[in-house]
Amino acid sequence: MMKSLLYLISLLTVLSLNGCANQAFFSPTNERDPSEKVSRVYSLSGNHIAYRLFPASNSPQRGTIVHFHGNSGQMEQTQEKVVWLTQHRFNVLTFDYSGFGYSTGNATDKAAYLDAISMLNFINQYNHQPLFVVATSTGSNIFLRAWADNPVAIDGMILDSPFSSYIKEAQFVLRQSPFGIMYDWFAQFIMRDDYAAEQSLHRVPSSSHALVIHCQHDAVVPFEFGEHVYQHIKGSKTFMALDDCRHARAMTNEHPHHQQHIAQWLKATEQLVRNQTSVTPIEMIAYQEK
Repeated sequence: MMKSLLYLISLLTVLSLNGCANQAFFSPTNERDPSEKVSRVYSLSGNHIAYRLFPASNSPQRGTIVHFHGNSGQMEQTQEKVVWLTQHRFNVLTFDYSGFGYSTGNATDKAAYLDAISMLNFINQYNHQPLFVVATSTGSNIFLRAWADNPVAIDGMILDSPFSSYIKEAQFVLRQSPFGIMYDWFAQFIMRDDYAAEQSLHRVPSSSHALVIHCQHDAVVPFEFGEHVYQHIKGSKTFMALDDCRHARAMTNEHPHHQQHIAQWLKATEQLVRNQTSVTPIEMIAYQEK
């Protein structure tokens, strides 16, 4: 165990000295042959970001949803969490950060942050429908920081299993290892929150309606991280505490009841936006699937 611990510390030290510790946080899947339906937009990161638009299945359209996926895979593997919303008359746009899927470049926290700003500007320029964001796990951290620094108009956001600090999430992961509590402090020295949302939550615009969902027994991102994000964002907000799901799976077809509640929230929020109705912030609620 001691040899393993020393190896881990040595590895993380080398990564930090080379500025790669946060890069190791990402686990992208890459694709060489793009689908015919994949388009690209130039990003502030200097890379070309691949995206795909899934049009609403029926008219009239309710709005447009942009999905910020998590730290692994690529958009074609994570689109199951949002594409079903086309059946509820929402357009859905999925995209990959630099180094993921069909996008160029390397996957880093800085590149993902710049990609997020670029995609927000891009969709805000061309979209003429109510605009919503669905951000999953690491995607919430990326999106919230980018939006705090680049407050374009967004009507609503769903934060699924969110956290706001790479350092705190790394500490949590380290604690899951044998004797991890003895060396979780090391994350403070090798990880960085330069492009995390932690210190910028107070600057996230309060003009958007927010739905935060989190599984109470999430083994990857602890429930209290979702509560922390919820407590620090402003404006009209709702919290759904779930007790029957795995990390970042509540929006998939594994949980049709959750999908129903989420679709209801989106439709109600879309109507509020179209009617330009102001609402009082909603207190935290919790429900369990029966």
